[in-house]
Amino acid sequence: MAGYYKGSVRQMTSDHGLFEKASSQPFPGNEIKHSSILEMDIELDTSRFHISLPISGKELYQVDGKDYAAQENEYFIFHPKQSVRAAGKFEKSVEGICIFLSPATIGEVANALTEPLEASLEHPFNYTWQQHEFMVKTYGLQENTFGQYLAALRRRLLHPSKDQVVDWVAFYYELATEFLKAHRQIGQHLQAIPSARTLTKQEIYRRLSLAHCYILDKYAEPVTLEDLEQVAFFSKYHLVRLYRQIYGLTPHQHILQLRVERAKELLRKDYSPTEVALMLSFSDRRAFGKVFKKVVGLSPMGFVGK
Repeated sequence: MAGYYKGSVRQMTSDHGLFEKASSQPFPGNEIKHSSILEMDIELDTSRFHISLPISGKELYQVDGKDYAAQENEYFIFHPKQSVRAAGKFEKSVEGICIFLSPATIGEVANALTEPLEASLEHPFNYTWQQHEFMVKTYGLQENTFGQYLAALRRRLLHPSKDQVVDWVAFYYELATEFLKAHRQIGQHLQAIPSARTLTKQEIYRRLSLAHCYILDKYAEPVTLEDLEQVAFFSKYHLVRLYRQIYGLTPHQHILQLRVERAKELLRKDYSPTEVALMLSFSDRRAFGKVFKKVVGLSPMGFVGK
């Protein structure tokens, strides 16, 4: 099928203006592009690892025949050997950043980070360093360390310093390092799931990651197990048990942990314990103080006065 798009796709550099077209790549095989699309139906380049980072609007993909989407505060990874098509007509231009990493760069960094991994008998992976399949899913930017790295990178790319000088080789090596760290963390999460079948592990992880992202986004609100049950399509029993196996905490413990960390920030900004309790959906100041002291070892007022 012939492909087309209406809009623009430009090389991103920081030393010749943000969206300036570059005549040559600063690190062959690796590049960053900015896209602004009104309409498209085109096969995407998956000869390299392709990280899609939306800026505005919703990007639509078909990966190996299945539909996916990503929007602001999310990202998506396409890897070699996948068949990916992007299609859609949009009322406003959908903007995004496309990051490409060559398999050679990924492999070089992987070999430098750890000893060669044992080959899996279950799956014929394409790369000797690849212990786990890459998850085909939409990731939240707050979901893992790589998403957080991409969020910071997007800010740097969209609002570059006038004096910014980029060492492109170091930049792509750093990007590949963060990419692999998150991939291996996901692999550890998959290993923690009590199922023999890889596809079952991946489906469980996809569902639990929805609950995880929901907690990261809504922890300051009155989140209940019933809410998470509707998000992840798991019974409360399985949700609590599997969430703890993957993330090391139950959903309730994770919510309290996030609230306490946010409470520290608010207390340092001179919000009163009563205000903080209200902002973070504790029933009252006393309930907030009890949780805060149990986690931090100090009362809220003691934390402020230390």
